[in-house]
Amino acid sequence: MLTRFLELNRRLSRRFASRAESADRFYRDYDALVVGAARGLEPGSAIVDLGGGRYCPFAAEVDRSRGTRIIAVDIAQTELDANETVDEVRVADVAAGLPFADGEVSLLVSRTLLEHVKGVPAAIGHIGRIVAPGGRTIHLIPCRNALFALAARAIPWRVAKPVVDRLVPSAKGVIEFEPYYDSCEPQTLERLFREVGFSRVQVQACWSQADYFQAFFPVFLIVWAYQALLRRLGIRRLAAYVIVDAER
Repeated sequence: MLTRFLELNRRLSRRFASRAESADRFYRDYDALVVGAARGLEPGSAIVDLGGGRYCPFAAEVDRSRGTRIIAVDIAQTELDANETVDEVRVADVAAGLPFADGEVSLLVSRTLLEHVKGVPAAIGHIGRIVAPGGRTIHLIPCRNALFALAARAIPWRVAKPVVDRLVPSAKGVIEFEPYYDSCEPQTLERLFREVGFSRVQVQACWSQADYFQAFFPVFLIVWAYQALLRRLGIRRLAAYVIVDAER
């Protein structure tokens, strides 16, 4: 009975979803940005997929015939052991340090990683050290003031995780690790990247967050209206996601 009730609510929510700003579209924008940046690199460049885990989603789009390498970095060796899409894997905690020489990396990217890091300012410092002059770093980051982030910080993860899996089936296998949202605010992120030497820092915001509430249609409508208002007013502090695109 509960499953049928939730599915009915999801169907009603999806009828309205096409009218709202889409997080899926924002993810695709990030992917396209990363692929475009990778295609513009010089032969022999090093690309780091930070938090690369089991799979690099853009690996097939990168021409590696000219010596370009994709290196996946993750805190979990077991995740990296399953990754057959990259040229090399390295285990590291980005907040503690990255196993690269100064200025060794031409392009460093991450997708929904930094919200899981305790010590984001330190992590950004390590990123700044290894990205070469003229290099680039691109990150897709959920933000700490999104409604789903507020809930995640208020509810213990051991309680929140099974609830998210039940209410948002697409999150199962994707949202697996506890989020902290340390420093994950648009203005703070922009400042931190500038402080470590990135001279051009662009921050693109997305307010889409209603998808998390599709299982309860009345709540979905309220959040849908809320995000539409935020987008119209351009309140970046309350953004749900940002793409940070920075060059040294």
